[in-house]
Amino acid sequence: MVHIISHPELSSLVKAAIVAHPSFLAKDEPTKIKRPILFLCAENDSSFTRDIRQEFEKKLTSNGLGTFIEYPGTNHGFVVRPEENQQVIQQRDKAVQDAIQFFKKNI
Repeated sequence: MVHIISHPELSSLVKAAIVAHPSFLAKDEPTKIKRPILFLCAENDSSFTRDIRQEFEKKLTSNGLGTFIEYPGTNHGFVVRPEENQQVIQQRDKAVQDAIQFFKKNI
């Protein structure tokens, strides 16, 4: 979704976006995002590392477009592939509710 919302021609088709497990991101992408975006962040994520996340947060919170929520005890992919662990399943369910609220507010 980050690639679509940051694409100069396609971004006008999207009102808001949610990213549950960001991967393959370029550090220049945040400057291209022109719509509200919610990142559902795992506590431990080798694909959306702390340095990449900090770069995205810095650029997207300063322009008011980015929202970042971290879910304790989770790993990359927890929203679509939760571990068989009650805490992770609860965090997944919370992330789904956060996503619904985000869309209600931004669409």
